[in-house]
Amino acid sequence: MKNLKDHSLIIILFGMMFLSCSTHDKETHEQKQKIVGTYRLVDSKTIRGKDTIVAFTDTLRTEMIKMFNESHFSFFNHDKEKGKGKDPLFVSGGGTYSLNGVNYQERLQYCSMRDWENNIFDFELIQKGDTLIQKGEENLPELGIKQVIIETYVKLK
Repeated sequence: MKNLKDHSLIIILFGMMFLSCSTHDKETHEQKQKIVGTYRLVDSKTIRGKDTIVAFTDTLRTEMIKMFNESHFSFFNHDKEKGKGKDPLFVSGGGTYSLNGVNYQERLQYCSMRDWENNIFDFELIQKGDTLIQKGEENLPELGIKQVIIETYVKLK
């Protein structure tokens, strides 16, 4: 009889673990479904030490978009003068990501700034309607980079 109770208890525990994992996976899937799409950068701040640099996004000169599917992200930032103006610009990258509540982690696999590749960045990602606010630290000691970024994106229709 005791053996039967032990088996029943084990079955119940495994069932509860399975259901809790399924619920978490479902919530993560639903969160990712909500951010799937293409977003345009509308505001950017970089904080290095005590200095805050407001990177005004001049939509007449530059444009940055960030895209998400359920497993990967990518970003593209370029000047609108096709590299022929005073300050030519093209930066792109992408990789995989995870999202758990507001905890967002990027695993940057590809980047036009090659020294940034194969790094992991932890951020807070808040979604308010069609707006994403991404905040966190970029820490690459080997490149002398330690900065907090705050970026605001609006979903393209």
